[in-house]
Amino acid sequence: MNESGLIARSERFLESIRDRRISEDDLKSPEALLNLYVYLRGNLEELQDLKEAMELRGFKYPFRSISGYSTHQSPEIAEDIHDIKRHAQYFRMKASVKKNLLDRVNSAISSHRIALGNIEEYAVLTCHECSRTLRLGEVELNDAAGGVECPCGSDSLEVSFNDRALCRPEIIPHLPLSGDYMVKMSELSLWARKALKKIMRLLKNEKKGAVRSATLVIRVLEDGRWIRRRITLDSEDDDYERMLRKKYGPNVRVELIQFHRKKSSIVNDRYTRTALALAYAGFSQRIIDEIRDAVYRENLRDYDAVERYREIVFDARTYSPDLRISEDELSEVRLQRMHRLIHEASLGDENGNLNPLLKEDLEKMDELKREVFRDVPVNLILWDVAFYYLGTSLDRRSKYSGPFPNLRPVLDRTQARTFDEFSEDALELLRGYWNCGMVYIENLGDVLLRKFEIEEKMKGLHMKPDPLAFGAAVLHMEAGIDAETCAKLFHVSVEDVAEEERSIENLGKPSTDRAKMFLNLIKGD
Repeated sequence: MNESGLIARSERFLESIRDRRISEDDLKSPEALLNLYVYLRGNLEELQDLKEAMELRGFKYPFRSISGYSTHQSPEIAEDIHDIKRHAQYFRMKASVKKNLLDRVNSAISSHRIALGNIEEYAVLTCHECSRTLRLGEVELNDAAGGVECPCGSDSLEVSFNDRALCRPEIIPHLPLSGDYMVKMSELSLWARKALKKIMRLLKNEKKGAVRSATLVIRVLEDGRWIRRRITLDSEDDDYERMLRKKYGPNVRVELIQFHRKKSSIVNDRYTRTALALAYAGFSQRIIDEIRDAVYRENLRDYDAVERYREIVFDARTYSPDLRISEDELSEVRLQRMHRLIHEASLGDENGNLNPLLKEDLEKMDELKREVFRDVPVNLILWDVAFYYLGTSLDRRSKYSGPFPNLRPVLDRTQARTFDEFSEDALELLRGYWNCGMVYIENLGDVLLRKFEIEEKMKGLHMKPDPLAFGAAVLHMEAGIDAETCAKLFHVSVEDVAEEERSIENLGKPSTDRAKMFLNLIKGD
């Protein structure tokens, strides 16, 4: 397929994804969720094929084909300058189309992976033939039947919801599944766009990087002359000086060393970060739209007056008199109309000065949007990521992406501090007006670090704890939250939490008489 055909095919496929809108009805029943999963999985395979074809045709770096390979330019004939500029503009536009289209495909792939990860966590399959319980990611798609097939060969599978799932499938309708992330951004309110930027900044928090390579500027003696050279060495060459002397002789001189470090983010892919931020910001905006009036009526002293004022402002700003006047005159007419309407509604004087009570309510409304509403999506994603870390094993996070693709399996201390951005005010808002099932954890970052520390000690001990009960036990021990609340958060029993606590406390201690005797012999007791 030529480039034009590939571009047309990709655009048609992305538009078909956009036209097939996903709603909350697709998430309410297990059967509808399974159909959505099959649809998204088929889309992902097609998108990956398109991406591979685009990269083979140079869509990743399209401007290289039109850039000059030399600084020397031949003189141009005056009458050809116009044609040259016109042709250059055409090729630049074509290169921009290629780059933007591949950008959309990459965004769509990341969004589909997030959606599939949430569905695979949220739904489980039970085979009637072999009685096995499987995740959706463990079965094969049956293209002929349009369904899924058990590894035993049976297609008699029953799908059901997983009550212990660590995911949030409600964000799926807000993902840029067709790669239209710029359109999704434009649909967000001002506070939601600020939340989007904050989430992307938090998810990009980078780990202190290990050395990947080093660039050296050296001087070597060749034919009686000192020649300066710039070379790059891999991190495998630990002893740079020995390697340089072996290659260039004993007279080599190092003038400069510049180390290049590999810094891994919490979510190590910019398309995934953007898709997650958009999904949580869009989902939170829907929540706020549902509870906004109730929040304002409780926190403002006269919400009806605020509503009247906002209607007056909208009316004045959209007022268009039947006169041909300049822009400055139109602005003055609209301002005078707003002052008159405010005075007639008893919300201020004839000069537009607002009543003190109304002014305080407007300031309080702006504060709620700026400080509380903005932190709602931040709280939701920090909570979900933190509980995914707590409720999954290191092995699972390393081998399976889940609802957070490209998520680092372990965080360092600096990255764990990201979870200290959890807002108590936004949590109180969610708990008061929306059934969020969340509690405030002051030292959430320290809890995660403790979990990673325990997992490091468990390596090689062949321990197989219940991941959810294990996470609840760590939360109970490190955060000071009562065992009943921790068990409820992770959908486990209090007895399971107590059992995992005993396992953690006995970690590294001898559990048998023979082990105790061996330790005593080593100590010399």
